[in-house]
Amino acid sequence: MQKGLFQYIGDSFTTLFNNRVLLFTGFMEVLLTGITLIMTLGGAMGGPRAGIFSVIFLVAVMGLIASFMLAGKIYMIKKVYDSDEEKPVEIGDYFEGMRHFGLKIFGGSMFLMICVVLVTLPVAYILLRTGSLPVIIVIFGGLLILLLFVTLWDTILVVDDIDVTSAFGDSISFVKGNFWVVLGLNIFAGLITTNDILNPAGMIGDGQQMGVETTVNLSFLYRWIVEIFGPAGWFIGMLLLMVLSVIATMVFVDLYMDRRNRYGSFS
Repeated sequence: MQKGLFQYIGDSFTTLFNNRVLLFTGFMEVLLTGITLIMTLGGAMGGPRAGIFSVIFLVAVMGLIASFMLAGKIYMIKKVYDSDEEKPVEIGDYFEGMRHFGLKIFGGSMFLMICVVLVTLPVAYILLRTGSLPVIIVIFGGLLILLLFVTLWDTILVVDDIDVTSAFGDSISFVKGNFWVVLGLNIFAGLITTNDILNPAGMIGDGQQMGVETTVNLSFLYRWIVEIFGPAGWFIGMLLLMVLSVIATMVFVDLYMDRRNRYGSFS
């Protein structure tokens, strides 16, 4: 019987509990998030504002680091779900995934980010000209749906060990056949993680002027924890992020590998 949205989520928690070595990938993400937040706080406390070239350089460096980290994380998770894998997953697999797929994910992410920018600029011009709320809703809704169709490209690239172009094509084919569960898991992942800290294509920013502030946004869950628990909330939030950041990737790897094995290639 085909697994549903909540079963993928529940199974991911069970699998993580039985393969706690995967928490290493969450720890690495927490470390990167912590460093970024410290840099952000330093900028917010009155440090010199970064110029445009500094911002571009910072985003590129953070994107490169995030790409390698994401490659290692997906590779470790893929090995956990691979029924043909005979050796237990080790931390060394994290660095093996980085070595094999880090540059591919960085290149694909930069390509996707450029495409988003090229589409967003004329869209922004249209919105400025019209100022119509229904037009804004339709355009941004359409853009979000388009991005949804390539949401699994990095997962597919690592799981199937293919090139970037094929990964984008396979992602579109896969999402066409599994649209609603992919949409549901994207909403779930967006609620439990920081926004795009490990998705360099999403690091375009939220209109802030500080360069570092364009690289991390805490979701409402972590903001809520900090508001309730105060300074201790940062520690609680980072522990929670260490777990949930792994879960947010596991659900997509499980979804793709489960349905690929069930129905065959989506190429």
